[in-house]
Amino acid sequence: MGQDEIIYRNILENMSDGVMTIGLDGHILTFNEAAERILNLKRTEVINRLFGEVFLTREGNDDFNQAILSAVYDASMSQNSTVSYHTEEKTLALSVTTSFLRSAPEGEKRSAAVIVVFSDRTEIEQLRQKESELNEEIKARHQELQKSYLELEDSNALLQTALKKVQMIRVTATALIILLFVAIGFVTWTRTHHGKSDGMPLKRTKDGAPMTYTVVPRNLTDSISLKGNLRPIKVVNVTSPFTGTVKEKLFQYGETVAKGQILIRMDVTEAESKYRDAKAAFIKAGEKYREVMNWQKSDEMAKETRSLDKTKKTFQETEILFKKGIVSANEYDDAKTNYENELQTFRTTQAKGEGENLILAKLEYDNAKAKLNELQSQLSGAVVRAPVSGTVIRSGLADKDKKEKVIERGASFNQGEMLVSIGDTSGLSVTASVDEMEVTKIKKGQEVVITGEAYPGISLKGTVNYISSQANVKASDGDGPKVATFDIGIAVASLSPEAANMVRLGMSSNLSILILNKPDAILVPINAVRTDGDNRVVTVIDKTNRERKTVKVETGITTLDSVEIIKGLNRGDEVVLN
Repeated sequence: MGQDEIIYRNILENMSDGVMTIGLDGHILTFNEAAERILNLKRTEVINRLFGEVFLTREGNDDFNQAILSAVYDASMSQNSTVSYHTEEKTLALSVTTSFLRSAPEGEKRSAAVIVVFSDRTEIEQLRQKESELNEEIKARHQELQKSYLELEDSNALLQTALKKVQMIRVTATALIILLFVAIGFVTWTRTHHGKSDGMPLKRTKDGAPMTYTVVPRNLTDSISLKGNLRPIKVVNVTSPFTGTVKEKLFQYGETVAKGQILIRMDVTEAESKYRDAKAAFIKAGEKYREVMNWQKSDEMAKETRSLDKTKKTFQETEILFKKGIVSANEYDDAKTNYENELQTFRTTQAKGEGENLILAKLEYDNAKAKLNELQSQLSGAVVRAPVSGTVIRSGLADKDKKEKVIERGASFNQGEMLVSIGDTSGLSVTASVDEMEVTKIKKGQEVVITGEAYPGISLKGTVNYISSQANVKASDGDGPKVATFDIGIAVASLSPEAANMVRLGMSSNLSILILNKPDAILVPINAVRTDGDNRVVTVIDKTNRERKTVKVETGITTLDSVEIIKGLNRGDEVVLN
């Protein structure tokens, strides 16, 4: 190796760019260390091998290969491009420069090889891509800021107007608060001087100090307010009889239909084709089953029986001759072997009509018959009729968890997929969600009053008929814990003519569930009950001597101004207010 060649090789191996030269015959001549590192290929796997053998068989590197092939085709030009290259570990962005290496034998320049110089620009391309994305994001943010600034200008104008209205409202509210305090003062004065408060019989004791209250039964009620949407009291779903398309739609959503009325006609072209195939399979299975059932009388069995009888007769005759020494032992053995083989063949043929073969033929026949009956039943349902009288409703109204699919001509449905729902609107139902703190207060059979802004003046009476035992858990607003709610169902058994004329399915409604109704509850004012250790006590005026005495009581529900006394007081008792 000459001094110049050593220098050239050292320069080549110390370059940071990958260098590869390809001879005009397609063989790779040089492949430096940088090329090994960048392309993740060993030099021993590349040197003196064909370029196509090494690179064209690798998928996903068409751009890299094309850049080199273009240099071969355009020998007079240098090529410079950025292409992608896929190694086993990652995808690279390579800057590839290709040109021809020239030789000048006897004064003529000739192309000797293709030089390929490439460098890894993956990080630079990634940074350029991120820079482009960042510029786009900055532009978008700039547009948002401009829009926000314009909105802020509009908001300032609205705020000035709102401030003027707030000033007026503030003056009005101040006046109302003054009137409220005047009213409270008047009520307080009335209670002090006239002994009446919310219908409670109050009066002074003999010494004129504390007020007293005479216990009388009062009506105690409590309710829970919810919201929901009106639905039919009962829904019957109509499903597709087979997989096919709608040929004709004969109803409108929201229309009232009668039982047996035609709703849909399905296209039976494909179903009839399946039916014909099933009928052919049924006929073949029947023939096969009858053949196996009568196998012992078949031509094949008759043929095997004759062959066995003939072979058996030959063997018996040969056996007699062998015993007399007329035929050889070999001839006897051959006759015996033929008879045994024929006997085995006979038994094999006979078994075709027995055991598992008979069971299999029967099963295939039964399956073909069941398939035929199923397809026949499907075809009979191609004309879809209303199973009950009611209103045709969309599936989303019947079940909010089901994705609605609107029926139109040409719409395709799978067998068993819901086509339409018929709602019984002689009554109504409402589903609502209750939080976990209140669901325990709700019981089946509790009365519910249903009202709505869309049907003013009408009050529907219903009852709770369903309470879910499993919670629906969803995230609360903000970063708080998840909220558990429970579904409840309310049924309105019947509607008055006026209500039926005004209410519509899907209307939003307000629900008031009566969870407590005690018409004869013992209630006393809140300030009549005080705490004594772990006990609740009241002060009672003795009816005989008008002396005060402390009585232990058991309390129940507390309202805004009263406490329910479950045990310890009776009608007519006079309690002292603290």
